[in-house]
Amino acid sequence: MQFRRLKILMMMLFIFLDVFLFFWWRSNQRPSIKVTDANANIISEIKNQKIKVANFSTSVTYASYLAGKRSNSLMSTIDKLSNFNANINNQTLYVTFNKTAQLGRGNTSSAKKAATDGVEASKIARNAGYRYNPILSKVNVKNRVTYSQYIDNLPVIAKQGLMIFNKDKDRKVTDFTQTKITKITVLRDERATITEEAAIVALYKFNELNSGDKLSKGALSYDTSVKVNGYDIYLPVWVFVVTHANGNTGLLKINAFTGDNLSE
Repeated sequence: MQFRRLKILMMMLFIFLDVFLFFWWRSNQRPSIKVTDANANIISEIKNQKIKVANFSTSVTYASYLAGKRSNSLMSTIDKLSNFNANINNQTLYVTFNKTAQLGRGNTSSAKKAATDGVEASKIARNAGYRYNPILSKVNVKNRVTYSQYIDNLPVIAKQGLMIFNKDKDRKVTDFTQTKITKITVLRDERATITEEAAIVALYKFNELNSGDKLSKGALSYDTSVKVNGYDIYLPVWVFVVTHANGNTGLLKINAFTGDNLSE
């Protein structure tokens, strides 16, 4: 009899716990729904202001705070190159190609082959472990392209982890610079970032978007502005290219954890 009573009591306790957890879960969902609705309303307002935005994501991504040091070990990048001058200054590799060897002079077959082959930025960057960054390349000067180092599966937009290539009128590389991040350490466990949609809303609230502007697709990336004990501290940011009505372009950044405006 006592066992039966205990069994009934335990069943009631489990039912009560299930009901409690259900209503707790529902209560936590309501603010999210309200935020989503508010974001959708602001996106409509943005479009009504004749501000063009690319297709954006509403998915939540997870990221961490990271620490990393600036590396001096850059010479391995040029192991497979030839006909160049190189030096390292202030933890930056500077490489300038011999123009005669690169573009070709005279009528010899070897010169014609050099003129045809040129130097490929994508091949150099790929061998060094860097990937093309369309966001940073959009705000470059003409005939300049940027490749990013990836840390924690996201591209770096800080100057410490980039390869920047200059090209001539024939689109052949004339020179490039490289910086590299090493000794990368995770400082905190992963946490949810704001969505790309929320980042666009934040830009609008901070008056970074005006009528006639065009906003590119955003890219979740790592940036840094703080240095502690020789380490740069990296945090995830949403980065966009804005093209103004007058044709000028600029880089816009939102802290992907707090929603703060980091645009310069």
